[in-house]
Amino acid sequence: MLQADYFDGRSTRVRVVRLSVDGKDLVIVGDDLDLRIHFADVSVDERLGRAPRRLRFKDGSFCEVRDLNGLDELLSSIGHVDGKVDRMQRQLHIVLLSCLACLVIALVSYEWVLPWAAARGARQLPPAVGKTLTEQALNLLDGKILLPSKLSDKRREELLATYHALRLPEGGSSASDLLFRSSPQLGANAFTLPDGTIVVLDDLVTLIGDDKRILAVLAHELGHAHGRHGLQQLLQSSAVAAFISLYVGDISQLVAAAPAAILQAKYSKDLERQADDYGAALLLHNGMSPLLLADALRDLAKSRPGSRGGGYLASHPSTDERIRHLHILAAQGAT
Repeated sequence: MLQADYFDGRSTRVRVVRLSVDGKDLVIVGDDLDLRIHFADVSVDERLGRAPRRLRFKDGSFCEVRDLNGLDELLSSIGHVDGKVDRMQRQLHIVLLSCLACLVIALVSYEWVLPWAAARGARQLPPAVGKTLTEQALNLLDGKILLPSKLSDKRREELLATYHALRLPEGGSSASDLLFRSSPQLGANAFTLPDGTIVVLDDLVTLIGDDKRILAVLAHELGHAHGRHGLQQLLQSSAVAAFISLYVGDISQLVAAAPAAILQAKYSKDLERQADDYGAALLLHNGMSPLLLADALRDLAKSRPGSRGGGYLASHPSTDERIRHLHILAAQGAT
């Protein structure tokens, strides 16, 4: 006889019963209870460590057994064999191999599958999506982080003229808008919004000064616009955040945000390298050297002490790494 707790599936009442086997039937005997159930109608839950195991019946009732070894003997006596997956879960070497396989799949997905899927998804999104996101971003930033430009009308017109004169490697000129803003918080900077609009901050124009070097920075930003990196970054960050939130649950938003930031830093570095490559190709196509972008990076690095190091948490590769790569591209373009 094997002791178990019986639940009728309709109330919270618990009945202590005894289980036994008679031929192909499971016999359940307890207070005002005497059942005989053909074992073909019994569903046996998988074994999970030392947790109680359940025998489920078609009418919704079930028995909960705590004596796992005794239950194994009872099941064996009637010829029951646990499912293949159930048996595999109890073998340490299979569990370890499964964990290793999950880790490999996660790494491969992070390193190659997700960037590829996000890049493909970004190319498939209609332009209206990027336009809407850009409008929302500007509504959020303008008047708060982004302030009206203090550059003269003449200076802005000069930069606009040289920018629109750039010829793209794939042909034609850029359709991306160029906006001028100032921002004490962001300083000398330029960035690309989801629809390809490029925002140039006053401090960057003032710091670099030389129009060709400023064009080199814009060429880099056009690389982001050409690759639809804003949308790709959004898709990637959403996927990473969703996965981590699903994994950690509601333990802490801060705990979930930290690893997401670490993972997304890697993606940002890859996109920056792609934008550098495109910017270098664009400069060469317009009869200019990629070293102009290298010089602009040096100017920006000098204005930001300690910014050259990069590091895994940085959103950009190190300045020195980027400059070395641009020198290689310039040498290749000169041959």
